[in-house]
Amino acid sequence: MRAKPRPPPLFPPKHPTLRPKCLHLLHTYASSPPPPASSSSSSLQRLINLSIRFSGTHSLPQTQHGIDTDTCNAVIRSHTNSGSHLRSLLVFTTMLQASIPPDHLTFPALLKSVARLFVPDLGLSIHGCVVKTGSDSDVFVNTALVSMYCSFGRVGDASHVFAEMPERNSVSWNAMITGYVHNRRFREAHELFSRMLGSGLELSEVTVVTALSACSHLGAFSQGIWIHKYIESQGLRLNVFVGTALIDMYMKCGVMDEASKVFQAMRVRNVFSWNALMAGYAMNGEGEAALEAFDEMVMEKVKPDGVTFLALLCACCHQGLIDKGRKLFVGMEEEFGLRPRIEHYGCMVDLLGRAGLLEEAHELIVTMPVKADGAVWRALLAACRIRGDLRLGELAIRKLLDIEPGNGENYILLANLLARHRRWTDVGKVRQMMRRKGVKKHPGCSSIEVDNRVHEFVVTDGVQREEEILAMLAAMKRELKLAGYAADTEMASYDLEEEEKEMAMMHHSEKLALAFGLVRAQHGSTLRIVKNLRMCVDCHTFFKLVSEVYQRKIVVRDNHRFHHFGGGVCSCKDYW
Repeated sequence: MRAKPRPPPLFPPKHPTLRPKCLHLLHTYASSPPPPASSSSSSLQRLINLSIRFSGTHSLPQTQHGIDTDTCNAVIRSHTNSGSHLRSLLVFTTMLQASIPPDHLTFPALLKSVARLFVPDLGLSIHGCVVKTGSDSDVFVNTALVSMYCSFGRVGDASHVFAEMPERNSVSWNAMITGYVHNRRFREAHELFSRMLGSGLELSEVTVVTALSACSHLGAFSQGIWIHKYIESQGLRLNVFVGTALIDMYMKCGVMDEASKVFQAMRVRNVFSWNALMAGYAMNGEGEAALEAFDEMVMEKVKPDGVTFLALLCACCHQGLIDKGRKLFVGMEEEFGLRPRIEHYGCMVDLLGRAGLLEEAHELIVTMPVKADGAVWRALLAACRIRGDLRLGELAIRKLLDIEPGNGENYILLANLLARHRRWTDVGKVRQMMRRKGVKKHPGCSSIEVDNRVHEFVVTDGVQREEEILAMLAAMKRELKLAGYAADTEMASYDLEEEEKEMAMMHHSEKLALAFGLVRAQHGSTLRIVKNLRMCVDCHTFFKLVSEVYQRKIVVRDNHRFHHFGGGVCSCKDYW
């Protein structure tokens, strides 16, 4: 799969202007000749005195012979713990100028401050200092390095530090797993969690919450169940963090009943718990359940936030509840004092567009108080593709090409819209434009969990597959044709022969995952598939028929919603 863009820092500085000041200060210290020891010690003494006054405490340790490493470490920790991260760096640079050597107790707090200020170059320099002082064998220093590199998005560096650690504790494992999750490297997080289980360390609340997040995104249902059983057997508290993570995991694996049981078992529930429940109902196509949960939330006097209404609007969108969606959109500000953000406008455009109210959706875009972003215009374009409105679709694509000229999804939506109108020459021009600009579409990628392992499949494009998968695909095609299946090749590449189009459609990643599941998964078990793109019309029809002919329940989570297939029908009722 194509590499994903690096995510923003986990801890962006609250005061961005501090960063250049910090770097200038350090450069000045580094480029100046070393001052006399007495001068540097005097400067450090004044800095320590100021630090004591700043912290409002007189408990910082000082020796009879002046300031030493322990004193500086205590001051650095004090500043870091109070959020005065620039002062931590100032104390560190001043102690170096005063020839006071740092030790392994200096770096954990210091590295945390560097991460919070988001100064990667400085972090690399301090890592060098760690190695120079021989502190790179200390478990706490190495754990701080892992956390710092993950906060910079430098997951490879963090992984290298973790792999070279001579000793690891549960905090070290948590730091690396959390770093993977926050940088959306869920597969690596899941694999590392499995390794942690084999190390014999006990799992903390932090570990299970992070691991559940990885399971949620991967659809690793069996692993999620194991973690839930571990929580119960070890007597871990079902607090708001653990409970909310369990709700999210069950919902993202399509198991709403278990998510509801966890929610009901929680003694304390906050807005995040309610949001996880409502968003889960929404993505699984249970809009009415999401709306009922909202009514209960208001009755329990839990104040909703912007995420609450985003979940509710999504619930309305997935089920075409136009009037209810309009009421919620207006009521969020009038009744709850929450001003709609661009995400809420995007949901409304999606809701109106999918219902065929394209002119109203466009009017909302041009009258909204904030400038529409790519997601809003893409919602309109997707609705135009579904409804076949070429005029508004071309307007939306012009806007999108201005805002996001390198996003392949926009070109594919336009090509599909043109293909629907059989304007094959224009489809060819769109493909040529993509090649000329070097724009590539995301390849379809689907995963399925079988025997506690997550197996991933990418759309083949001619790549050879295992014989058993290809044999199952051929068998499925024969069986489904007897049941009335005919491949919908309207959206396939225009320059292929009909037979080639059918072959290309049969090798979509979700069909490969489905064939693998039918071959390898336990007979009668529910097949759970996760896809990175929206499910196409042909695959949707194919899966409905498979659920009927092979009498299997199939749950598919695409990048838009859940599809629960069974008995030849889908929970979305063909509205997606």
